[in-house]
Amino acid sequence: MYKEIDWNAITIKNNFLFQETLRNKSLCKQFLERVLHIQVKTIRYMETEKTMKAQLRSKNTRLDVYVEDKYGNVADIEMQTTDNKGILNYDERDEKTVISELPLRTRYYQNIIGTNMLRKGMHYRELKKAYVIFICTFDPYKLGLPIYHFTYRCDENRNLHMGDLTENIFLNVKAADKTDDEELAAFLRYVNKQVATTSFTKQLDKEATRIKNNDDWRTKAMTLDMEIKDMKKREREKGKQEGLKEGKFEIAKALLDDGMEISKVAKLTKLSVSEVTALA
Repeated sequence: MYKEIDWNAITIKNNFLFQETLRNKSLCKQFLERVLHIQVKTIRYMETEKTMKAQLRSKNTRLDVYVEDKYGNVADIEMQTTDNKGILNYDERDEKTVISELPLRTRYYQNIIGTNMLRKGMHYRELKKAYVIFICTFDPYKLGLPIYHFTYRCDENRNLHMGDLTENIFLNVKAADKTDDEELAAFLRYVNKQVATTSFTKQLDKEATRIKNNDDWRTKAMTLDMEIKDMKKREREKGKQEGLKEGKFEIAKALLDDGMEISKVAKLTKLSVSEVTALA
């Protein structure tokens, strides 16, 4: 299945490669400084998979690049594409669907970050800044802007900020030529066309190339890709089974309403007696 993969054709747009490249602390810090226009002295990577499962049992969530600086401020950096034909790409949604979901995903990710940041016994005032940054290979709001930067403001007075310390940023790699920020333009152009023209983008490209040529990374990427595909398959099967059982419940309820005995309903629908009894 994977013998025909052209690893050289994989670019920084690929989620696996993107995540691994920004595991380089120096590059991750430089990225944050260029996007947020702040000085980042030190960062540490938050291992989110198990903490998210423990705290938000309703939906397991894997944040792409989740980092914290020495002051406790947190940034989640996500690569968002709609290329469902790409190599080792498991996002099968179309652009229209992705665009409609992005604001809701941002809201959910901010909730995750806040929940993870505020430990038991801590006061709300101990919450730090939380940034969610989406690097989009499409224009998320169709206005041609290179960057869409959102904070909560008062509708009656746009100069009044809510002050909840959250910021949501969407980068549009298609609009590199529409910003006067040369560093940002160079990054957007690199993601979009793989053209490295600055010191930072050349470092990114060098690191991405090193990773792509690493056999261990290739094995890990293929393994993770298969695991995700298997998980999605299981979720689809689970959804089908739940749908079938829901149908049985509806039939059982109708039979009970018609006066059929519980034991007979259970036998016909292949539900347990206790399940049918609960419907009575």
